Formats: sequence, structure tokens, C-alpha cells
Amino acid sequence: MNARTKRSLYTRALTVALTATTLLAVLTTPAAQAFELPLTVAPDQLSGYERTLFKHWIDADKDKCDTRKEVLIQEAVSVPKLSSGCVFNGGKWISSYEGLSTTDYSTLDIDHMIPLAEAWRSGAWKWSSAQREAFANDLTDPRALVAVTAGLNRQKSDQDPSTWLPPVGQCTYVSNWIAIKVRYSLTVDTAEATALANLVASCNITSITAFSIPAYAITAGINPITLTSPSPTTTASPTEKPSIKPSAKPKAKKSKKNVKYSTCAKARAAGVTPIIRSKNKTLYALNKALDRDKDGSACE
Repeated sequence: MNARTKRSLYTRALTVALTATTLLAVLTTPAAQAFELPLTVAPDQLSGYERTLFKHWIDADKDKCDTRKEVLIQEAVSVPKLSSGCVFNGGKWISSYEGLSTTDYSTLDIDHMIPLAEAWRSGAWKWSSAQREAFANDLTDPRALVAVTAGLNRQKSDQDPSTWLPPVGQCTYVSNWIAIKVRYSLTVDTAEATALANLVASCNITSITAFSIPAYAITAGINPITLTSPSPTTTASPTEKPSIKPSAKPKAKKSKKNVKYSTCAKARAAGVTPIIRSKNKTLYALNKALDRDKDGSACE
């Protein structure tokens, strides 16, 4: 296959794979890699990272359950009973990175889909302390933080998909990686961009749902992106066919009245998210504390 044919195939695959209603940040790569992604290519910022710059596992709603335990509650296939101080009794979890089930939550780590060091390299070095804290404790997008076995989380470390993928669910992982990069207006390096392009094509990913948080887009100096998934899709892996739609959200009953919610998880369960100030001032006022980045949209 000659270079021109390869470029044509990449272009067609990614045009179909990442259809956006507003696609304003275009991957700028050399002519030999003439394809597009909803991400910007830029060199990594290789200095200055310290894990302590990202304050995490906070108790944002003061309910005695920190971010780590909130993720475990959200992802439990059998929800644990909670006693005083957010002590877990029972519960069962399945690590999506290898499909392993456990009833011992101490064997699980909470993986940042975009590792903190990778986030720093791809744009977080520009963020304020508050923005880094919000990123490190993001409970409003279930793709941002994932409960997985400690061994795989540490094997992954701060690697991007060009050098590491989970043993199972690779296509879902790639879709979620792109979604969170879009969400926080993070860049990709050239090796990462090439790997993502190849994986999108081989997985036959036809749509991704993701929305840029305006405050992070402003900090990055780019226009916000909206990627929409118009209909349910199934991604196909080179080795298996995952049945989980990357951006699927559980159906929830709509709330019939304005209520103050203690967490975004509870607001989502009531079917009222995102809580946008311009659309419902009363509901937003009640839940203003859930608007972590103060952009007028809570639990987006």
C-alpha cells in the first residue's frame, strides 16, 4: 500500500469515527500523517511535575466518603452497606481492565484515565491549583476515574495508549481516553496521536460523546469541542468485541421538583444533570456547590 492510499484510509476512518457538531480543534500533523482528531498535537511539557500539585481523594460533599470511596460506590456491581465514617460492609467490584471480580476493595486502585503526570505534560501545567484538584477528583464523568486492580494500575503508571493498553476492553479504553482528553482540552504528542488513529480505525469506533469544559478550553487557548453520539454503537476490538458502549449512560428517572443534591452521582441518578444556571436558576442555586469549576454548569 503506497503512502497516498494510507493517508486516504486514515482520513476516511477518522472522519467517520469522530463526527462532531462543533469540531474546532484540529490535530495538526505533518503531511505524511494527513488525518484529523478532535485534539491538538503539541510537544509534552517534560519538567515541573509533582504529584502533590494535584490534590486528590478529597471529600467534596463532606459526607465522610472521599473521592476514592465515591468511585467505589458508583462502580460496585453489588453496592456495599455504609456504616459511620463511610466504612464499607460487603460489596463487589469488577475491574474493567481485565474483567476480574473482587469483594475486597482494598485490592483496587482508582485509576485516573489520563494519569496525573500525563495530564501535566499535555496541558495541566497551565492550570490553576483549583483546576488540577477538580480534574484529580472528577466524579461528574464516569470515564475520568476507574476502579481497577492495583497491579494493572501500577503497570499502566503514566503511559499513554502508544505504549500501554489494558488486557481487555481496549476499544472502550481508547474511546474513553479521547473523551477525557477532549473534556479537559489536553493535547497529544505525535506518537500518541498516531497510536490513537490506528486504534480508532482497528476498533471501528464510529462515535464518541464528549464535551469540553469551557474553563479548561480557555486556559488551553482553544475553542471548546462538542462530540456527540447520535445513536448507540458497539466498538470492535482487534482481539475481542466489547459489548459495552464507551459513552453509555444509565437511564434515570427525571426529578419533578427542584432538589438540593449532596453529590453529582445523586443528581445524575435523578436525571437532572447537567444543572445549567441559564436553564434552571433555582435548581442551579440549590446545587451551586456541585459546580466545581464555577462555569455555570454543575455536574456536566
